Amino acid sequence: MDTQNTHLEKLKSLVEKSLPHTLKTSKDFEELHQLMQQRTGSSLGTTTLKRIWGYIGGDNALRQSSLDILCQFVGYPDWSTFLADHCGDEDRESSNFVLLQTLRGTDLRTGDRIELRWNPNRRLLAIHKGNGVFETLESENSKITVGTTFRCERFTIGLPLFIDILRPDTPPALYQAGKKGGITKIKVISDEERFSEPFDSTKCGE
Repeated sequence: MDTQNTHLEKLKSLVEKSLPHTLKTSKDFEELHQLMQQRTGSSLGTTTLKRIWGYIGGDNALRQSSLDILCQFVGYPDWSTFLADHCGDEDRESSNFVLLQTLRGTDLRTGDRIELRWNPNRRLLAIHKGNGVFETLESENSKITVGTTFRCERFTIGLPLFIDILRPDTPPALYQAGKKGGITKIKVISDEERFSEPFDSTKCGE
């Protein structure tokens, strides 16, 4: 499997994780189409979605715009950002290194706390419950209230915060914070104080 197909499979897996059930029937793809429209304001046709997941045959080649929509559905601005965030995955599956000014939810251990800040004067403190799921502990000047549970794949300095708000018996709701200027500070605090200073990013490949 080539690199692009590997990343596409990863992206499809993230899409499936954000759904209340697996994609098994034609109706499931229709519901995905509708949910994608609600979350992103754009969507792929049900036939295209079925081809991507191999539910039907046909040309599986995807346009850049189609890949961008799939990425936006799971909280990434576009396909290029998604690729950059996952570059080198094969070499760092067991690593906690953070690349490209990005901290991934799966890089954190259960019980780690993450403090986020964005303009104007917004602050959020959340605890990692495992598998990229967080519970809000403190919230200042933000619509994300204390006790809110959310899933986040990535936190990136300079880019907006994209999270899936998790509620019982309803599909995840995509929420965007920090539209202007993005996240300005990331600080992670663990029991071992592995990150005792504000998050410093490095570039992929360096």
